[in-house]
Amino acid sequence: MLAEHHFMYPESPPSFTHLRRLTDDTGLLEHAVGRIPRRREGYTADDNARALWTVTEWLSRSPKELNVDDRTELLRLSDVYLAYLLWSQRENGWLHNNYAYDRTPELEQLSHDCQGRSIWACVDAWIRLDGPSRDTARIIVERAMPTLSQIDSHRGQAYTMAACAHLLGASEQGLIALPESMYVHCKQQLVRLEQLLNDAFNHFTDDNWRWFEPAMTYGNGVLPWAMLRTFRYTTRSDTLHTGLLSLSFLLKVMTADEGWLRPIGNECWYTSERTSRWDQQPLEMFKLALALNEAIQALQEMQPVHSLASVKSKAITHIAGYTNGHPRSTGFEASVSGTTLYTDVSQYRTQLTLCRSWYYGNNDLGMPMIDSFDGSCCDGLTQNGPNINCGAEATLSYLMTEALSRPR
Repeated sequence: MLAEHHFMYPESPPSFTHLRRLTDDTGLLEHAVGRIPRRREGYTADDNARALWTVTEWLSRSPKELNVDDRTELLRLSDVYLAYLLWSQRENGWLHNNYAYDRTPELEQLSHDCQGRSIWACVDAWIRLDGPSRDTARIIVERAMPTLSQIDSHRGQAYTMAACAHLLGASEQGLIALPESMYVHCKQQLVRLEQLLNDAFNHFTDDNWRWFEPAMTYGNGVLPWAMLRTFRYTTRSDTLHTGLLSLSFLLKVMTADEGWLRPIGNECWYTSERTSRWDQQPLEMFKLALALNEAIQALQEMQPVHSLASVKSKAITHIAGYTNGHPRSTGFEASVSGTTLYTDVSQYRTQLTLCRSWYYGNNDLGMPMIDSFDGSCCDGLTQNGPNINCGAEATLSYLMTEALSRPR
């Protein structure tokens, strides 16, 4: 299992059959029993936002990567997911997350993670989709603007910060027409959130712990991803430092001694005192792939002005390894030439390929998590094998990892 190159990957795009199976005319159903949609569990804005992000990602790739039928179907699905998010958005801009199968809202507290994730997905669709769907995405984003300052979970804030950077960059490149009031508001929120998350990282970080919180919980890769995505717009050296150092720590935690990747198990969260090996979630591999992909882009765009001094010399030791400056065999390499920091991007690509290989069996049990025939993905990896249920989150995680792992 250690030799990643032993795994054979399809060159063609994955099948979207199971994604279609889970989607009806309302939206994407959350759960499945086996591969059959479990309708009584209903829908979530969370999963419909993830689905919109996924189809946007695939539709934004080279036309050669999708056949005409798949492209047509993904465009149709993007309309379904946008319609769901538009319908679930309240007058105050917040999205209601959980709906029953009969389309009645379920009782819930506001989900700040869901709000940030939905804003990101709609911003991304506004910028990258073609046709009238962009207008729907824009309307959702405009209505959500007042909520940006109210989101108070770190993951929700991370999505929101990345969305602001995405919007501002697209506006300045002429990809979208951003009203002046929205531009100013996004700029203000980006400054606030970038400082907030850098401060959170510095508050909890010590010699043995390099993270934004006292525990690593779920969807961890979104935090370094958001820092690196934001750095690509703001070019703040401390944001680059935080993004790379937190990603390096996450990789250390998620790398098995045997060399393959091991998601933090869902049985309990990871702290300096305890961890969980089983109930591994495909979502963690997707979010790690997301952060790795962003690190590659950030470092490729990084200008020589980001010197060793500006990125902080301690990052060199941490990025290269964790013990007296000696790099781990699966870690990153960093070198200094004059005053310029160079990081080996090829190592990020290697780790990105390992994310993909986890789904094909390069994992603790050597068992595949996906069925390439229909594009379904098992909900988790337990001590006894894969969970046979193939719900929305797992399937979308696989489809996104497939997209992120392929060269553009």
